[in-house]
Order: sequence, then C-alpha cells, then structure tokens
Amino acid sequence: MAPSRSATPRRDRWPCASTRRSASLTARGKDKRTGTGNLVNAANDRDIAVWGKRAVWCDASGPLADGRVIGIALLEHPQNFRHPTWWHARDYGRLSANPFGQHDFEKLKYQPTAGDHLIPAGGSLTLRYRLVFHRGDTAAADIPAGFRAYAAEM
Repeated sequence: MAPSRSATPRRDRWPCASTRRSASLTARGKDKRTGTGNLVNAANDRDIAVWGKRAVWCDASGPLADGRVIGIALLEHPQNFRHPTWWHARDYGRLSANPFGQHDFEKLKYQPTAGDHLIPAGGSLTLRYRLVFHRGDTAAADIPAGFRAYAAEM
C-alpha cells in the first residue's frame, strides 16, 4: 500500500521485525541474568555483544526443560534497505531487526535524524525477513546455509 502523502519512519531503537523468546532461550546477561540460552549473529558476536551490531542474521537457541535444544533465527534479505541491518537483540529475550535504529545503535547523539527514511507520496518500502524455528543450536541448524539459501531467492 503506497502512502497518499510522504511518510518518514523515524529513527528508533525499537524494532521493525521482532520476536520475544521464552526464558529458556534468553542469554546470560550483564545484569546477572541467568539465562541458559545463546544469542549469536552472522559476525559471531555473542550474547550481549550482539546488541546494536549489523549482521545478516541473528539466532537464539537454548535448552528446554526436557533437555532438547531449540532455536529461532531471524534472517534479513540482502535486497533490504540498509542491509545488513542493526539488531536490537537482548539477553532478556528480544530479537529484532531494525533498519531505522542507526541513531541509537551508533550513538549518533548529534545527528537526530540518523536512521530516518523518507517514503515519498506514492512510494513504498519493502522489507523481507525470514523467521526460522529450528532444533539444535545455531551450528546444528546450519543457520549460515539457511541464510545463503534465503539470499539466493528472488
């Protein structure tokens, strides 16, 4: 749907595409969070180091009460605007891709419009993401191969 007037998604650290993970998939954090899960991105940043970084995918995995390991990955398509995107991924369970978060993630305090994007009247902005639910951790699910297959589509 194209806007009848111009629209500007504003800079914000809050997400564009997002999930919230259960407690078993949360990572150990700086605030003494005791999560047993793991958070990793395509650049191999881990746990709290993932926040605000740019990467083509981000994955969270962890054990269930019965010992099975499961995970959820969010993949960003390479044709997306501002690819690779910034990640608002936190130890407490948020996993979000955010192409509008540049101001907050890069600490551009004196550039208040960094991250904004004008969509002109009659224009559009298409963002593509894939959500992958998987068994095992990032390596067992081969998230990098899944991203390559997704990137080859379209």
